[in-house]
Amino acid sequence: MSRNRKKYDSPLIVGSWIRAVLLCLLLGGTAMGYVWQKSQIHQIGTEVRKKEMRLELLKGDNEGWQQVRAEMRSTQNLYDRVRKLGLGLAMPQPEQLLRLSDLPLDAKELKQSKPGEYRTVANKPRRKRP
Repeated sequence: MSRNRKKYDSPLIVGSWIRAVLLCLLLGGTAMGYVWQKSQIHQIGTEVRKKEMRLELLKGDNEGWQQVRAEMRSTQNLYDRVRKLGLGLAMPQPEQLLRLSDLPLDAKELKQSKPGEYRTVANKPRRKRP
């Protein structure tokens, strides 16, 4: 009496197939995760390079604007502009100047101000009454 061998080999073959499929899924998923991660790294690196280039351009623009600002604030440029626009402005006379000075709080006596001169005293805030 001979036995049927197909009957006993069947569970072993199905288990091997399941193991092989699970191993392929595991390796394939790992490989796909690796490729996705590499593409993300590349994409982020590209964005960083673009932003660094933009930052350098903005720094250059900022330096240019600072130069323009410095030129516009120069006294010679302001005098030339006043002359060009014909505003009729001139340097103030010495008696038109007001000089402000701060006296210390412990000053015993305030001196008389000269004409055209104003003096200020830096006051501490008042204490609130209890």
